[in-house]
Amino acid sequence: MTNHQIALALLSFARSMTRQTNLYRQRSYRQAAIVVQGLDDPVTNILSHRGRHGLASIPGIGEHLAYTIETYLRCGRVVPWSDRDKSAMS
Repeated sequence: MTNHQIALALLSFARSMTRQTNLYRQRSYRQAAIVVQGLDDPVTNILSHRGRHGLASIPGIGEHLAYTIETYLRCGRVVPWSDRDKSAMS
C-alpha cells in the first residue's frame, strides 16, 4: 500500500467523524495524512524496519496514530486508538 493510499484513508476517516467528535482529533487525522503523504520512505518500509515505534517517532504521528496506521495496513480499516479493544472483539 502506498503512502498516498494511507493518507487518503486517514482523510476519509477524518471527514466521516461526526460534529460531536473533538475537533482536535479530526485535525490530528488530517495532519497525519499530510505527514504520511510527505514522507520520503514508504510507511510499509518504516513499519517493517523500525516497527510501530519508528512510525510513532515521526513528528505529527505519535503512538495513537501509529497504531491506527499499522492496523489499517494489517486489516484494511481505520481503527482509532480509542476503539482498539472493541476492534479486537470483532
